[in-house]
Amino acid sequence: MGRGRQKAKQQKIARKLKYLTTDTDYDELAKELSEQEPGTGSPDPFADVDDQYADKDVDSAADADAAKVSSAAQADDLDEYAKWAAEAAAKATSGEFPASAPAAPKPAPRKPIPMPMPSALKPKKS
Repeated sequence: MGRGRQKAKQQKIARKLKYLTTDTDYDELAKELSEQEPGTGSPDPFADVDDQYADKDVDSAADADAAKVSSAAQADDLDEYAKWAAEAAAKATSGEFPASAPAAPKPAPRKPIPMPMPSALKPKKS
């Protein structure tokens, strides 16, 4: 019985929320919305803290060094890949790679498993 009462209360509250007409003060809403200019404020809540405690000289020097190292490492990786790709292409065209092994023969099809059938569905023998 508790569930019925609970459901009735929920329906009553839902009906109130749906049909209750409240007087919205649009002037107050406009004031609240106009106080905050769009585009101001950072989506990152810690951006102000980072700016406050950031040491510009250390960060910019570290970022520049990291950018130089990462671009050099990326170029080396690309060079190694280019060499490997050229060697693989040469081997493939010269026939140095062995031919792929023939596919294994397909196994013989299996016999289907007979499924039991209810007697009501079996055809009647006359």
